[in-house]
Amino acid sequence: MIACDFLTVQTYEGLVLARVGKDRLVDAPAINSLHGALSEHLNRCAKPSLILDLGAVGYMSSAVLGKLVALQKQVKTAKGRMAIAGLKPTLLQLFKVTALDKLFEFFPEAEQALLHYRRNPI
Repeated sequence: MIACDFLTVQTYEGLVLARVGKDRLVDAPAINSLHGALSEHLNRCAKPSLILDLGAVGYMSSAVLGKLVALQKQVKTAKGRMAIAGLKPTLLQLFKVTALDKLFEFFPEAEQALLHYRRNPI
């Protein structure tokens, strides 16, 4: 299992709620461990849905975007879906500039995404 000491994961019947507890996601080892840990959790679910809570993140490098796209592809291939929650407005702008705001669902809070996915299963 890949260790990621700043990631907290809870699983609810195929829903993976992952909270990132790091202010800056810029260094390759941290980004790779985050991606690896999330990928492992998704592989444990038959039809996973990922809610990624980035509320604690104040800054991220563009390398994170590539890893998020890879996770989205993994989720989509497994017939699941992916949401990003708690994103600060400055980071949401990064998604808009790169047109990735069309690829992901966004929610102000992780709990809202969790409730939405539970009420509207695939």
